[in-house]
Amino acid sequence: MAGILTKGIKLSYATGEGTFTELTNLMSIPEIGNAAKEMIDVTVLADNVKKSIAGLGDSAQDLAFQFLYEKAQFQSLAAMTASCKWKVEMPDGVNATFDGTPSIKFDSASPNAALTYTVTIGVESEILFNAAA
Repeated sequence: MAGILTKGIKLSYATGEGTFTELTNLMSIPEIGNAAKEMIDVTVLADNVKKSIAGLGDSAQDLAFQFLYEKAQFQSLAAMTASCKWKVEMPDGVNATFDGTPSIKFDSASPNAALTYTVTIGVESEILFNAAA
């Protein structure tokens, strides 16, 4: 049976040209990738069918990563206001890198539940897979 366990997925960030800092207690990741390229209509009046060409892709999106609460990491992420580099590493060595600005919020809470928070990264670049980072 083919497949891979999600255990070991990592999220890390780097500010400036610094080294990546791995975040701990990652609980879930969103879908990650660039949207399909928009199609541009190039149909002329003499055509029998509509024609189109591929336009630009769109990576502008918000990626929400959920974490188990840990005070020091939460405070560190909450203090981040500038864009930085992000890297998502899969257990088999595939990775996705992109630039983005984070925002943070506590998730809803209820009795007898773990406290969690979500880091939402506004993607500001193309998402590259297996990029050297």
